[in-house]
Amino acid sequence: MRSAVFAATLTVFILLSFGHPTLAADAPVACAMLTQAQIAAATGAAVGAGSPISAPTSCQWGGQGKIVTLTIRQTLAGKSPVDQFADSKKRTLPGIAIEPVGGVGDDAFYIFFEGQNRAGCGLVVKKGAGVFEVRVYGFDLAQAKTVSKTLAQQATAKF
Repeated sequence: MRSAVFAATLTVFILLSFGHPTLAADAPVACAMLTQAQIAAATGAAVGAGSPISAPTSCQWGGQGKIVTLTIRQTLAGKSPVDQFADSKKRTLPGIAIEPVGGVGDDAFYIFFEGQNRAGCGLVVKKGAGVFEVRVYGFDLAQAKTVSKTLAQQATAKF
């Protein structure tokens, strides 16, 4: 009897262990959404290869004082990426500007610090049931919007 319980427990453990990587493999990989050449062309800087920030769903490229990050939103605290997008789009926080932008995904908006010209600029994009953000640093705001939109349009093609 003990061996049957042990075998059943071991079987469940093995199935769960193999099941989890399959789920992780299905999650999009941020570093695969943009190439080093695309980042360099958009930023005008020689950048290193992308590397995950904390998980495969986030990636960072950098060089010559320019930094680009791409983060694919995951379900968080029971909220889907689309729910998070909707909440972020209507949220008002002091000093944070949210500006709609067309021509990227199904819906998109810039997010940046008001009155700060070089503090970074994010472009949050919703496409279908997925959401990602391209964030750029090292540019004045007008250029940051152009760079982030170019990269977001390219990433949308692979999303």
